[in-house]
Amino acid sequence: MKPGAFIWFCTVGLGVWTACMGCAAAPPDQAAALVPEAQHLHLRGQLILQRGDATRAKAMFEKAKQLAERRDDRLGLVYALNDLGAVALAEGSPVQALKLHREALSIAEGLGQPPAVLLSLGHLGMALQQVGRSEEAIAVYGRAVGLARDLVDRRMEAVLLNNLGLAQQETGAFGDAARSFQQALDLNRRLGERQAAAANLVNLGLAAERNGLLVEAQQRLEEALALDKSVGEARHIAADLAHLSRVAWQRGLGALALDYAERAYRGYRALGDLTRARGELQRVLKLVREQGDQQEIERFETELRSLGANHAIP
Repeated sequence: MKPGAFIWFCTVGLGVWTACMGCAAAPPDQAAALVPEAQHLHLRGQLILQRGDATRAKAMFEKAKQLAERRDDRLGLVYALNDLGAVALAEGSPVQALKLHREALSIAEGLGQPPAVLLSLGHLGMALQQVGRSEEAIAVYGRAVGLARDLVDRRMEAVLLNNLGLAQQETGAFGDAARSFQQALDLNRRLGERQAAAANLVNLGLAAERNGLLVEAQQRLEEALALDKSVGEARHIAADLAHLSRVAWQRGLGALALDYAERAYRGYRALGDLTRARGELQRVLKLVREQGDQQEIERFETELRSLGANHAIP
């Protein structure tokens, strides 16, 4: 997949393909339709998955699946299968995720439950993207967007439009992708969904950067940064700063690029993401060397060594 703000199709919370992948948003949850015990397992598992513990989340979802099978709860089974598919995707097993989401979709269609069909289509589209089948993902997302509009589910429509834009981008349909991102942004602004709007702005900013529209790219990314700050998304803030540093450097704004890069480095280091902190610190070193400030070079070289870098200072 190419860089972009990709949306995890969890039904609660969000997952982030951080740094080059940008930030993310979440579709609305329909779990109120589940029986209480299944609802608890679903919501608890999603929160655990959001925190990065796929093993514990999987255990929760397996319990939910067993519960649904014992009670012949077909709707509960749809949720459990989609949740297990989300875990498979998080664990890097998109083929298994495809299998699970296809099974969930088949059951949802048999039930005649449009919200469950919509949820399953969204999961399936994401899994298709992860195995590089972007044309199929576009078709799935297109069907899902139509269903979301029929259900007047604007939040889900916005999520789907964002992911549709990424799939379109992967096939080279850049104009279509930009229109999808903009439609998602317009919806999220009307809905007051600041975090999701930030993800859309990141995608529009990266698209503008790719097209050489660097002033527009900087404006979009600055808007995204402001929104992410307003909701306190620390990891997204660091990623936004990293994007802005790169764009500022391409514009020839060395001092601004350095400022953004150092802030991104500090952000990643505070988060404990030392791999990305090293990457941003290396960018800082490159920029201070371009400025020829020996004292700053020595200071940042010392900081890089303190991170325990396993390779020579560039």
